[in-house]
Amino acid sequence: MDIRQIEFFVAVAEELNFTRAAELTHVTQSGLSSSIRSLERELRHQLFDRSPRSVALTPAGHAFLPRARRILADSRAALRELTSQQDATGALSLGAEQCLGDVIDLPDVLAAFRTRHPGVTIQFEQQGSLAVLDRVRHGKLDAGLIAELGSTPPRDREITSFEIARDGFELLLSPEHPLASTAISWPAFEAHPFVDLPDDWTARQIIDAAFRRRRLLRRSAVTAEDVHMLLDLVRRGLGPALVPASYAAKPQAEGLIRRPVPDSDLTWLVHFVARADASPTVQPFADMLIAAETVDEARTALGGNAAREAGRNVEIG
Repeated sequence: MDIRQIEFFVAVAEELNFTRAAELTHVTQSGLSSSIRSLERELRHQLFDRSPRSVALTPAGHAFLPRARRILADSRAALRELTSQQDATGALSLGAEQCLGDVIDLPDVLAAFRTRHPGVTIQFEQQGSLAVLDRVRHGKLDAGLIAELGSTPPRDREITSFEIARDGFELLLSPEHPLASTAISWPAFEAHPFVDLPDDWTARQIIDAAFRRRRLLRRSAVTAEDVHMLLDLVRRGLGPALVPASYAAKPQAEGLIRRPVPDSDLTWLVHFVARADASPTVQPFADMLIAAETVDEARTALGGNAAREAGRNVEIG
């Protein structure tokens, strides 16, 4: 999650109008709507009731609003403190894996960062996560966003990191694929070649490891280095794809069948990483990201609120 998602949520909650909220936050309405949907997926709660003529907060949205305002206030206080000390200037070199799903809207975050820190020049590059981590470790990049296999950040005294997201996996299918209308099981996957990401992508490594643990044969029909190409190939019936849930939620996946993975032990993590002695430009950028533990706390609080709402509804009924 990132600060811009919180800004978008608060704007919509206060305006109860997506068009006006988009104008106030200087983003397209489609970008704002996509960001709100991503936030709802991360929190696992619907925040707004939408109809063609009105927008209203759900009980979860009402519960999240004060927390969102506190997060924004803390972020703005940190920004004021940094600005009062010295405006950030210089360069920020940032790397990321090619596609981080809907975990973070990097173009929007980078644009917002430049607006707040016009004295910083940004250099951005995309590589595999291991390559990004290696370039951060050797000082060729100031910071990176990397997907990881395990449940812990890199164990390196020279690297500081925090988790910003974790995601499960889903099976994507064309409506005509045989698995779309049958029971899903891991042994059933052996009969079907997959549409896959390259084997140096973290998501692919997680899937391959899951097949090895189950001692199952795994076949690829085609490998695609672009997520949108992968979705199109699945749509054309070249095979199913196992992907992080945030990939499956992309607008480009509309019309595909989404199935939960049975007995899933697949987890896709994203960490922000930087050298412990990183450039001063890194901290203002890191402050625009929200640690996964903050999201977990909000999700837990919303779950408790939902339970209380359900209890009240039962008593009233």
